[in-house]
Amino acid sequence: NAYLLAENGVIFNKDKTVLLGYLPGKPDVFYTVPASVTKLGESSFSNVPALTSVTLPNGLKSIKDYVFCDCPNLTTLNLPSSLESIGWHSLWSIKVSSIVVPENITQLWDLFLSRCPELTSVELPSTLTKMSGDVLADDPKLKTVTCKAATPPTITAAVFKNTPIASARLIVPAGSKARYQAAEGWKDFGTIVEY
Repeated sequence: NAYLLAENGVIFNKDKTVLLGYLPGKPDVFYTVPASVTKLGESSFSNVPALTSVTLPNGLKSIKDYVFCDCPNLTTLNLPSSLESIGWHSLWSIKVSSIVVPENITQLWDLFLSRCPELTSVELPSTLTKMSGDVLADDPKLKTVTCKAATPPTITAAVFKNTPIASARLIVPAGSKARYQAAEGWKDFGTIVEY
């Protein structure tokens, strides 16, 4: 094919910079995305029950919509610091216990990290300005959110829908606690502390 490259059940564009699709029936539990890949295409790992661990390359710039959506056994996933954008529904219904969203991410979209039954902690970057929709909804075990932004990112009430933030801890930069206590959505955390 002049435009596509297939390797062991994984489809790439010809120069191997975009991972377009990982076959849902592939039985492997671990996968390392090649170092040449800078973009994970829409739904590229969607609905792959066998995967428990995916290693992303340091040069990865973009995770499109629905990429890891509905990978119910995915427990190990670290987002590289090179990342510049993350699509909506991208980490929906996976089994990670914690996620660090890297610096340079300015917005998080609907259902980014929702319905994650084992998620206990999330770290959000200082560059974050806005979260839209049910970004961290239906995460029953979420106990700690660290937000490194000195100004509380704009959020809607739905961001933490059905997530028990009244009993969770929000950790914010020194000098910003009062702003978070007054900010819509953020003020609903049970405990707000500065680091």
